[in-house]
This record gives sequence, structure tokens and C-alpha cells, in this order.
Amino acid sequence: MKNFIGTVFLRMNFKLLFISLLTFFIILTCSHGIDPSEPDSKDGDSGISGTIYFSNWPPEAEVFLLKVVVFYKFPPGNILEQVLTDSAFAFPAELTETLPYGADSTEYEMLLEPDLYNYIAIAQQTGINILTDWRAVGQYQASPFDTLPGPVTVLPDSVLRNIDIYVDFNNLPIQPF
Repeated sequence: MKNFIGTVFLRMNFKLLFISLLTFFIILTCSHGIDPSEPDSKDGDSGISGTIYFSNWPPEAEVFLLKVVVFYKFPPGNILEQVLTDSAFAFPAELTETLPYGADSTEYEMLLEPDLYNYIAIAQQTGINILTDWRAVGQYQASPFDTLPGPVTVLPDSVLRNIDIYVDFNNLPIQPF
């Protein structure tokens, strides 16, 4: 009988130890789950991000600046005027900064106000006149079979991912500016 009580006591301690360790492990490894208050961005940022894929680069001397430009309307009109009047937004934001020349691809992320944007393009400055020497060399399209640009709606506290743009310098999109 004494042996039986000892065996039961030992089994109870083992079960208690096992349950305690299991509970500790679950608490330690579980995250907080899905919290609807957590947006798909850092600090409530809104915007777009993606990858730009390049092919058939022209000589470097023909590429003065290369930028992602996001417009509210399509066709956009004058790029520089639109950017200066906050009707369009450029990345990189600094006037003299450019996307990397000769890259196969590059990633980007732009913070934007929640709104509808009808035209996302890669704009190339082709000459020394920053006011007039621009052309579109790529645009966001909802599918590869589209020829017109695809609009995007940026929601509050959300960064839209995979807004990818393909640039083929030998096969340019329509020229809206």
C-alpha cells in the first residue's frame, strides 16, 4: 500500500510538472494572434511599395533622372508642375536623386495619403531641360495584358504591397506627357 501511494504521488507530480512546462511553453511561444487594431504598416503609415524591373537600358548619358511618379489623375499633364503643386508625388523625393542606373530591379516604398491614384509611372528625364525633357518608360498595370495604367486606392493605415512596375526601354508605354 505504501508503495502504491508513492507511485500515485510520483505520477501526480510528473503530470503537474508536465502540465506546468506545457503551459509555460505555450505562453512563451504564442504571439498575441490577429489584432484588428494593428495595421499593415508601421506607425499607421499609408502608401505603396513594390519592385521595379528593368530591361534594355539605354546609354547612361541618356538617363538624367529616373523616378517613380504617382499622379491623382490620368493623363497627368506636366510632371514637374504636378509635383510642385502636390498633384503628384515622386520617389526618390529629392529633386536630384534618381533610381539606380543599370539595375535589373530595385525596390521602392512611398508614403502617400489615403486616396485614389490613377497613374503610377516611371519617368525618365531624357535631356538637360528638367521642365520639358521627360517621358514615361514604365507604368503600373493591374495585369501584364493591360495597356492602360492601373489605378490604386491607398487605404488609411495600409501600405499596398506588390505594386510592381516593368520598364522595358525598347517597349515604352503610352506617352501621356
